[in-house]
Amino acid sequence: MWQKNNGKSETEILQNQFTAYLATAVQRRRNDYLQQLDRRRQIESLTEDFLFMPECGVEQDMLLGLPVLMQLEDSALLCALKELSERERYIFLARALDGKGFEVLAEETGLGYKGVSAVYYRTVQKIKRKIEVMKNEF
Repeated sequence: MWQKNNGKSETEILQNQFTAYLATAVQRRRNDYLQQLDRRRQIESLTEDFLFMPECGVEQDMLLGLPVLMQLEDSALLCALKELSERERYIFLARALDGKGFEVLAEETGLGYKGVSAVYYRTVQKIKRKIEVMKNEF
């Protein structure tokens, strides 16, 4: 039976710390990516006419194409994120980066509230196991 994580047991505290680490690492890399993209656009604006350029969806590119993840320094985290399915990666990043609730994600993905929360928590566990395996190999 599933019970709510109230942060009182040792495993729940560890899980909360790990989830915070993942969210912080991905958020920092996202911010760096957006700053690099902004600098690149400022340089390109001097040489190109933006009237004829289509709108760029940075958020969509980030979630679909993994440009942010490709530049992460932590190779274990990068490997773990690459091995996720597109749905798992979207749910994890939308929850961790954008802070979207399970209700909103359920509407976007067509899953139920419990389905989205299950995918999210299983994804966190997959990432955790993959990082532990990678760390033990070195």
